[in-house]
Amino acid sequence: MPQVDVGDLNVHYLEQGSGTPLILVHGNTSSSVWWEYTMARLGDDYHIIAPDLRGRGDTEGPAADWTVETLAEDLHGLLDAIGIAEAHFVGHSLGSNVVLQFALDHKSRVSSMLLLNPGWVAGDMPSEIGDMARVQAMVADKSLMKMALRGIAAFHPENEAWDRLVAASLKQKDEASLRGIPALQGWVIVDRLNELAGIPTLVVRGEGDSYLATEAVAMKIVENLPGAGYATIPGASHSPNVETPDAFVAILREHLANAE
Repeated sequence: MPQVDVGDLNVHYLEQGSGTPLILVHGNTSSSVWWEYTMARLGDDYHIIAPDLRGRGDTEGPAADWTVETLAEDLHGLLDAIGIAEAHFVGHSLGSNVVLQFALDHKSRVSSMLLLNPGWVAGDMPSEIGDMARVQAMVADKSLMKMALRGIAAFHPENEAWDRLVAASLKQKDEASLRGIPALQGWVIVDRLNELAGIPTLVVRGEGDSYLATEAVAMKIVENLPGAGYATIPGASHSPNVETPDAFVAILREHLANAE
């Protein structure tokens, strides 16, 4: 698997195909492995890059300096390092927030955005989700983290493929787990979304996600980012990319075709 030095990191990423660049940014408590279903279905139609974010997967380096802005700048450094000037971007959950921040910082490098079950953009994370005692308990007892993972991909069957996703997620550094909630709570960009007008954008969510990327969370982006579209995927909760990969890739392909 390719790796490249980016600032204080050695970034691990998956790479596949040729042609138009497509960047896949994974969610919290996740890794690039969660994009393997998507990559298998896209084949060589795009030059796909799926990195492990700071503190996740097989990327090596410090995780204490962990904010959405830092993750976006890590992504910027990666694209510079591997020579990609402009690309389509797909973010899942936290990855959507990273993509939005990247676009705010480097709009000219973003051909389009697909935001899959995005996180909060207005600092309005529900208190039960932002409960640090719950996060600390998961850090101390990884069986609790496994239970939380089941909650974000409720419709994925229990099988060897699921075990692989869980194993990849459990590589997350404790510092990254502990920094996630305060970083997201302090990231408020809803009033800047109008700056991204002109970028073809589609917000997609699993219909069964009633806890994290609720319809209200998704619509906060749709209503404040001029021209953004909205689609839902039946039979999926927070992670359609692994729960209903065929349906997700069909929507992704249509979005990319429209953007191009």
